[in-house]
Formats: sequence, C-alpha cells, structure tokens
Amino acid sequence: MYRYKITLFSERNRRVSASLSPIFSLFLDLSGTMYLKIQDLLAQSGTDDASPPPIVGKRRPGPKHPTYGIPSEYWPMVIHRVVEQKEPLRTVATAYGVSHETIRRIMLHIQK
Repeated sequence: MYRYKITLFSERNRRVSASLSPIFSLFLDLSGTMYLKIQDLLAQSGTDDASPPPIVGKRRPGPKHPTYGIPSEYWPMVIHRVVEQKEPLRTVATAYGVSHETIRRIMLHIQK
C-alpha cells in the first residue's frame, strides 16, 4: 500500500555535536591566551618559593563604605516626596542613592 515506510524517530533532525567546547579550544591552541597562562602557572608551581598571583582589581565595583540608609534628618523630606508629591519609591530612592526597599521601610516605620 505505501511505497515508503514512515518512521517517526529514525529520520529526525540531529545537530552535529562538537567534540570540544569553544572554551576548551583556547587551551589547545599553542599561541592561545589560556594555553600560555596555564603554561606560566605550571612553570611557577614547580618552584618552591612561588607566590600566588597578585589580585588584579576589585571583585565588586563600588564605594568602600557604602551608605546603607538615609539619615533620620532626611526622613521628613522623603515622606513629603512620597506621600504629598506622590513620587514613585524608585525615583526617591535613586535621588538618595538607596534601594526602593529602604524607602518602603522608612514609610512602614513612620506608619507605626
């Protein structure tokens, strides 16, 4: 009746899987950056007095001592902007350099 056999799973489209990930290829290239760094680290690890590599920069950018809140003398102005001027919490928070949750907590504290 049918000239060809209908199969559901034998004819499906399959992607060709790469044998190596793109990152791994950086280790294999003899002039690649990662290969050279690995070779340098391996050469240093053979010596007894090898020190750990220096830390290049900060892990997280930002101020050393961030402000975690708004001083209480600014609270009346914050309340005025949120309640009377109906500004969004995020707008007020951006003006004071804090999160909108900080402004929300101030409003909750005042309501109690």
